[in-house]
Amino acid sequence: MKRVIDLTAICLVALSILMVGCQPADDAPPAAAAAGTQEAGSSNAATAVTELTVEYRKPELSELTTGAGLTAACEAEVGAIERALAELEAFTPDPTVDNYLEPLNATMVSAYNMVFASGTLTAVHPDAAVRDAGDDCQQAISSVYADFSLSRPIFERLTRLDVSSSDTDTQRYVEKLLQGFRLSGVDKDDATRARIKALTEEITAVGQEFSNNIRESVNYLVLDSVEQLAGLPQDYIDAHPPGEDGKIRISTQYPDLFPFMSYADNDELRRQLTVLRNTLAWPENEAVLLKLIGLRHELANLIGFDHYAGLITADKMVGSPQRVESFLQELAGYTEEAQQREYAMLLERLQRDQPDAERVEVWQASYLSEKISSEQFNVDSKEVREYFSYNNTRDGILTLVQDLFNVQIKPWDTTTWHADVEAYELWDGEVLIGQFYLDMHPRDNKYQHAAAFPLRTGITGVQTPVATLVCNFPAGDGLMPHSQVETYLHEFGHLIHNLFAGGHHWVDISGINTEWDFVEAPSQMLQEWVWDYPTVSRFARNADGEVLPEDLLQRMQAARDFGLGLATRRQLSLAALSLGLYNQDPQGLDLKAFTDAMSRQYTPFEPLPEGHFYTAFGHLDGYSAIYYTYQWSLAIASDLFTRFEQEGLRNVETAGAYREHILEPGGAKPAAELVREFLGREISFKPYADRLSQAGKTAAD
Repeated sequence: MKRVIDLTAICLVALSILMVGCQPADDAPPAAAAAGTQEAGSSNAATAVTELTVEYRKPELSELTTGAGLTAACEAEVGAIERALAELEAFTPDPTVDNYLEPLNATMVSAYNMVFASGTLTAVHPDAAVRDAGDDCQQAISSVYADFSLSRPIFERLTRLDVSSSDTDTQRYVEKLLQGFRLSGVDKDDATRARIKALTEEITAVGQEFSNNIRESVNYLVLDSVEQLAGLPQDYIDAHPPGEDGKIRISTQYPDLFPFMSYADNDELRRQLTVLRNTLAWPENEAVLLKLIGLRHELANLIGFDHYAGLITADKMVGSPQRVESFLQELAGYTEEAQQREYAMLLERLQRDQPDAERVEVWQASYLSEKISSEQFNVDSKEVREYFSYNNTRDGILTLVQDLFNVQIKPWDTTTWHADVEAYELWDGEVLIGQFYLDMHPRDNKYQHAAAFPLRTGITGVQTPVATLVCNFPAGDGLMPHSQVETYLHEFGHLIHNLFAGGHHWVDISGINTEWDFVEAPSQMLQEWVWDYPTVSRFARNADGEVLPEDLLQRMQAARDFGLGLATRRQLSLAALSLGLYNQDPQGLDLKAFTDAMSRQYTPFEPLPEGHFYTAFGHLDGYSAIYYTYQWSLAIASDLFTRFEQEGLRNVETAGAYREHILEPGGAKPAAELVREFLGREISFKPYADRLSQAGKTAAD
């Protein structure tokens, strides 16, 4: 699987500074002291407060275009949050939805707005001063949010709030708030809560260091001649002319990396580029990652868990690390034979070129897969990419979303942070659903993967949702492999989920605030449309204007699941690495040895002796122990797609039901309930299991 979806695709900039994933304590915390008494992990409210102000604040992007501007806006917001929390703690009347919950919601929305804005700009802004100011802002808000999450006075007032006669959204919001407090360790003694607060702030800072080292790390393969590019498409060769010194430089960024690994005939150069890719942010991130794991282990122990994996899985659909382990083993069973079939095919193909070869190396897999796809399925991916220019792909995806969900996407005249960035609005008739930015092309010091970043959570009557799609695709008429088209649509699925789900008043149920191991499912399902000929034929055209031949897509469909066994096992190895690093005492942990062990357990490829993949595996910060969520969500996505298979991929009534029952609810209902309402039954993993079990059989036969 070439797609990489980061933490921030699901609003996790905010979650990275909030205490989430902790098991509720068995006993309720003791009643808070009288208002005005200073508590560990809370502000000092010296006087009683009888009335709270409802103020929703949202920074404008134009105010944040310099480091000084972002710093000033953040300092003002931090001060406003601190004052609001002090007043919430000192509030003396009986709390109600109007006099207490509304002001609290406004404070949380305002904080989220600043966190999302600063987090996005940290990832994409070309000015280092702005990126640094964004990091500082998130750390500052992390500190005050730690106070909030550990505040007994606020928690005690929420426990007295009667919402029994309120609407279901309000009840769900209060339920999630109370759960969050309990999961944060609000029941612990003063000294423990103080240490939890300190750990929260330090985890945020260390996680930022880990991510920034990855973002700023790019390695280059230096070639002596054009002849060393043999096998690559001509447009790729033309895009990489020799420099003034006569050398050709191939970067480890995706637009350079993926074509080189798939097409370059020179085996040794593919090996060298693989090593360069697998030593990004090394050695600096080795110590940073160990420190991050250690801090989270200490936090879990304070909350009452043996390991951080138990803490972070407690509020997910899966519920525990033991369930994750059994799920991974279940998928391993479905894919064992498929992996063996596919690896045998790769080895046989390699031995035709290298008769003495005894095993396939990791840098050879993509190249050999391309050969097999071309020879056995008559699919040449270099030919395929001729039909997918960036501009046409973008326009085709925008058209698909408009047609499928009966909405309109229009240009948005607004400030952006770079000339490459485009801006749009999403309308349903006369109703503005939301706004979004497309920052789609690589540049120095920009986030290197693909993700949907939230900028504002939609709040009914207050603000429309705003999100940013951040990718690294070729620009203009640059050609994209079909896998990148699939990634584009996947990420766009996150974006529209964010926008469609923004129709709630309470912040913790609006937007993609559903269970973390469900959020990938809607986007993974939407990927299926890039395999639908009526969809792709509307935008897949080569430079001469010729439409992608239908028989070519049929051949692509036949070849689609070749390699699925190997790719899934790779994902399982990453999930096992993610879980395992956080499911043990980190004392004496050898990151290299453990990473290599997980690779050997799940895949047939021998790890690179000089590789340190984990130092650039950003999910080990953002997702921590729960990378399994991709496979869990994919199993759900396969089940969701069965209704479209039965009723038609272009069926607007089915798409409308999907929008109503899966996308629009956001976090207003448990994910299992959303799926049940759309499918009319409970979730089944059988469709995914069947597909995995069949992978590779057609080619092998």
